[in-house]
Amino acid sequence: MQLRSRQKLILAAVIERYVAGAEPVGSSALAKDQHFAAQVGQLSSATIRNELAELEDLGLLRHPHTSAGRVPTDAGYRIYVDEMLRPRPLPPTERAQLDAWISAPPASLEDTLREATVALARLTGYPAVASLPAARRDTMRQVQINPVPASRPGGARLILVLVTGAGRIDHRMFEVESDVPVGRLNTVVNFLNDQLGGHSLGAIRALQFEAVSAGLHDAETLNLARRAWELVRQSIVDAGDEKIVVQGLITLLNEPEFSDIGHARSAMQLFDDQDVMSDLLRASVPTDSMALPTTSTVVIGHELPYANHPAIERFSLVGVAYGAGGEVLGTVGVMGPTRMKYADAVSIMPALAARLRHCLETL
Repeated sequence: MQLRSRQKLILAAVIERYVAGAEPVGSSALAKDQHFAAQVGQLSSATIRNELAELEDLGLLRHPHTSAGRVPTDAGYRIYVDEMLRPRPLPPTERAQLDAWISAPPASLEDTLREATVALARLTGYPAVASLPAARRDTMRQVQINPVPASRPGGARLILVLVTGAGRIDHRMFEVESDVPVGRLNTVVNFLNDQLGGHSLGAIRALQFEAVSAGLHDAETLNLARRAWELVRQSIVDAGDEKIVVQGLITLLNEPEFSDIGHARSAMQLFDDQDVMSDLLRASVPTDSMALPTTSTVVIGHELPYANHPAIERFSLVGVAYGAGGEVLGTVGVMGPTRMKYADAVSIMPALAARLRHCLETL
């Protein structure tokens, strides 16, 4: 759709006024706006009204049934984002806050994503979401077993710790009948790392202990290795598939779009549905690239998957793929009303992705 230069300026003015005030924008308000006049020239209310009517005919603005002013449509926001949006430079103070709020080195990938989504919600004022990598795509990095104080006399307690390539950390406590010699413990740990290290969790689920344990001849070593193997498999099964982290839901209550209790309830139900949110993020933000992207993706209203969900059409998503070592691991972003401050959200995403990459590469 080709718009004249003046039409673009008027569309941008309507959108920016509506984003700021959540009220329909009329021709008289624009005619009195000196900043608008400096950009477009001094126009009469009638001239502006004619331009607004043409933008409405093009499907970029609409008339709320109770107002003489106009508000943007999803198509209007799309043209604004694609052709007129000017992301602001990220202030040094916000960049410093990202560095302070997102720890390096992180305790785990999930901890890092929780910190990142909290920071994103604080800086944008919208709910922030992130997807952990699906367990089936993750790999095993390291297995460790260490002794811990026993809970009963005559027994011994061990802790098995798993670290995956994506930064998942899990631990399992288990008891054995007697103290395990250091040599046997090392043999089992080396066996597990040799057989599992670098393999995808999906492949490990299908791997049978009997197929790889032929080199373990000592019965006690074999029994300990089998016990640890089953705990590893159980941990992988419990990890499940893609998990969604959500922070800042309370910010929705500041938006007029969700002042109605029914709208607010539908929105909360949307964010609470892990399957829908996972599909939404996966379908909206490309994560199948061989290289980490440097720009964010903006998906508006009806462009989002699950358009028939009672709440989804009120939202836009600004997201970016994140990862480390050149590998894409998932998506992080903000979901706010279609009347969101796109320039702010788009500006912060590259810095957030860069901070995540730095932290995850130290994991």
